[in-house]
Amino acid sequence: MSSFLKSASKQVSDVRNFLREAAGSNSIKYSAEKGARHIIYIPPMQKKTVDEETGAEAVVNVINAISVPTHSWRTADNKFKECACLEGVERKDEEGNILNDGTCPFCERVSDAWAIANYRKELEEENCKLTGDQRKKHLEEVGRQYRDERKQQAASLKMYMLVAKFRLNEQGKEILDSNGLPEYDLKVMKLSASRIEKIQQQVANSGSELPGSEMIFEYPSVDDRRLLVSQSTTTQVFPNNRLTVKYPGVVDKINEDVSKFDWDGIDKSFPELKGMTVTAARTIVTEQFEQWDKYQAELATNPNAKYLEYVVSTPTSTPNLNGVENNGGIPVMPTIPNIPTMETAGAGVAGAATAGIPTPTVQMPTLDAGAATQTADPNAVFAGAGIQA
Repeated sequence: MSSFLKSASKQVSDVRNFLREAAGSNSIKYSAEKGARHIIYIPPMQKKTVDEETGAEAVVNVINAISVPTHSWRTADNKFKECACLEGVERKDEEGNILNDGTCPFCERVSDAWAIANYRKELEEENCKLTGDQRKKHLEEVGRQYRDERKQQAASLKMYMLVAKFRLNEQGKEILDSNGLPEYDLKVMKLSASRIEKIQQQVANSGSELPGSEMIFEYPSVDDRRLLVSQSTTTQVFPNNRLTVKYPGVVDKINEDVSKFDWDGIDKSFPELKGMTVTAARTIVTEQFEQWDKYQAELATNPNAKYLEYVVSTPTSTPNLNGVENNGGIPVMPTIPNIPTMETAGAGVAGAATAGIPTPTVQMPTLDAGAATQTADPNAVFAGAGIQA
């Protein structure tokens, strides 16, 4: 057999495992499934802690997870993109050339993104001919739209948590291996701060701790991925009903696999963790804000300059914007599909996450900032600061 085949092929010894891999279930990335019921075990890790007041040492159970702040945006053709925040990341290549200098071009443009949203809202307020409740409702709707369409948003801290997902048959019962133990797969769940907070609170209310818990995730039979996640339910499994209690031997098996798990290479499943060079990031935002920058440059010498990136036409008849009669013959803004509000190029950012990349501070927006929704990955399990390992 050639050296290429030795590198590219893998010996098949179990047809069931082959079929699982062919179906993609061997991916480390956890995914929600339409109409599915998942039983998840959160394997604990032991960590030594020291009491700050007494100096006493203790060993506590913690989750196996990392946290990484990420930026997300939509491309011109409406594709979702995400990248780990570059703030504080410093890297050089083998020749000593700077790849990352600690700055983040995405962070630098957050205030400009808010400025564009405010500009569009002010323009709408000036031209809208509606009155009373109609005007109020219309401006609220377009205000939300403009917030959702921001070109860049502040970094949102995500948590990536290692779990064991038990394999279930069509009847929802655990599948046992030749030794009579439940079969499982190690998976990494991507969670937002809001979602993990709810799960943590749910576990605490039951008198348990997150490390060592079992949870049941049930997903509705819907095709819309946003609804698939937002309408899912999470249930804490009580100790006597846990598979890890019914089959105590499975815990040792899971712990053995967890001890071999390495976060290096996780970026193959979560591309946002590859990061990118500061030059690549600056190229992206320069293209995103090209017309805004031209408008700003012209404004310096021409107080009557206009920012026309979102203006498609100026009709003489009454247009209809998001189902609300405009009545003003004002510029029509293109409607970009709303980004779900639930939960990605470079290397080395995943490692930097464990060191704690600071979440950047940006200028306070003026467009109803408190009501703004955070852009989120529609392919993530849950999307928004997480619990660090």
